[in-house]
Amino acid sequence: MKLCRILVTALTALVAAVALVAPAQAQPAPVVEGFNGPNIFMTHYYDVATSTSPSASGYGGKGASGGVGDGLLRIVNGGDVAPFQRGTLCAMVYVFDDIEEMQACCGCPVTPDGLRTMSVINNVTKNFGVNRGNLNAGVIEIASVATNLFLPKPLPLPPQIGTAGASGWACDPSFQFGGQIGGELTPPLFVDGLRASLDDTEGNVPVPAVASTLIKGTSISEFQFAALDLTHLDELENFCLFLIQNGSGTGACSCGSGDSFSKAPQPPT
Repeated sequence: MKLCRILVTALTALVAAVALVAPAQAQPAPVVEGFNGPNIFMTHYYDVATSTSPSASGYGGKGASGGVGDGLLRIVNGGDVAPFQRGTLCAMVYVFDDIEEMQACCGCPVTPDGLRTMSVINNVTKNFGVNRGNLNAGVIEIASVATNLFLPKPLPLPPQIGTAGASGWACDPSFQFGGQIGGELTPPLFVDGLRASLDDTEGNVPVPAVASTLIKGTSISEFQFAALDLTHLDELENFCLFLIQNGSGTGACSCGSGDSFSKAPQPPT
């Protein structure tokens, strides 16, 4: 009996030791309703002036390395992956200064196989909303979403909401405002379909430094995909709604150039 107890104790200790060193089983990622695909949220920095003027957080100034000119934001829709308006997707754009204040938002339609081009200076940051924030540098975040607002008849819309031609479909980046004007808001459907890149013009101070002399160059880089948790999504929606409801017309980016209405011969199956 004593030997039996010793064997049981030893076996229990062995099982416990194996449990400590064995790798944990990977848990499946939680499935969130309305998220279709992993690549539905992307981010990038912008810097258009810190080589000559400091950013909001104090970086840069005359003679510093940093942005030295406009950037071109390009967004493409890779195909007929959205259920409405023949595959048109909404690029929900949220713009922050470099002290993490949302300064603008907008919803821009991008048609299947279509290109939307936006100037950072003339479209993305031109109409900042909160305290006329510093425009020199910050962060752009983009969510790839199916058109989420249907208007039964044409209505005047705030500048943050872009329309898909005369189809009745629109892009509400707050996911809430359309219901306040009698529009039909569909449940948010985040779709893996948009890709974005940004042209950056940079100036680097030579070493040793020479006063007022910059080595200039232009680079093109893709937006990086990032996780979109529900807390951050809620913040994006509500801050954007605040900018829309402010009613002054500020706090809006504009959608630049690109086709807003899909002329595809038939809806996707």
